Amino acid sequence: MGKRYRMHHMMGDLDLRVLKAALQLNSTSVGLISEVTGLSKQIVRDSLESLGLESVEGDVRSSLVEATLRWVERARAFEEASRALTWELYEALVSGILERAGFFVVKNLRVVIGRRRAQIDVAALSGSALYVFECKRWMRSLTGKMAMNEAKKLKRRTELLCEALKSLLGDGTYTYCVVPILVSPYVAPGIGDAFIAPLRSLLSLLSSHPSTLPSPPAFKIQLGRELTPDLLKKLRSS
Repeated sequence: MGKRYRMHHMMGDLDLRVLKAALQLNSTSVGLISEVTGLSKQIVRDSLESLGLESVEGDVRSSLVEATLRWVERARAFEEASRALTWELYEALVSGILERAGFFVVKNLRVVIGRRRAQIDVAALSGSALYVFECKRWMRSLTGKMAMNEAKKLKRRTELLCEALKSLLGDGTYTYCVVPILVSPYVAPGIGDAFIAPLRSLLSLLSSHPSTLPSPPAFKIQLGRELTPDLLKKLRSS
């Protein structure tokens, strides 16, 4: 049994090496990955097959994000998987996790009110809850002070987003809970001007009903119309 476990663990390590190389190269070329990793082409082929990347056609980037999601679900290696991702792919990974959990997701939401502007990495809508994410893929640990400073910035962006929503939908009786979350691979969980969550515990945080979360940083807004996915997308394009 010990030998079988070691063999399984070794194959998992090889798969991760191949996945990291594929992400860095933005390619599933057996030859390129073999050259970068020093692994034989046969091992690379076997790992690509294990990762579901043996015959990628069309959008390589989407296939790599999907493979990373499968790896994370299988191995729970959030930090290891995210270490190989670019900023853009890290946001795509966070978005993919949210979509698989049933959220409607909008990425790169630009909010403009007069001369004030804000960029929201990811906004996720689920029923009467709106989650606002800042995705920080830092290669080193995000210290407490740094995380709190970033949380403060996220709070200001979230407040501007809420102003934009009220401008679009008016003030009324539709109540929404707004939850700002700073998510990073290397950060200790915390609460400041936003929730601070390591990627590995994101789903655990999202499993809590929004109304049970500490307020602040969670807060409520009242809108004159129902906030639908189409209206959230409209805000992005306005």
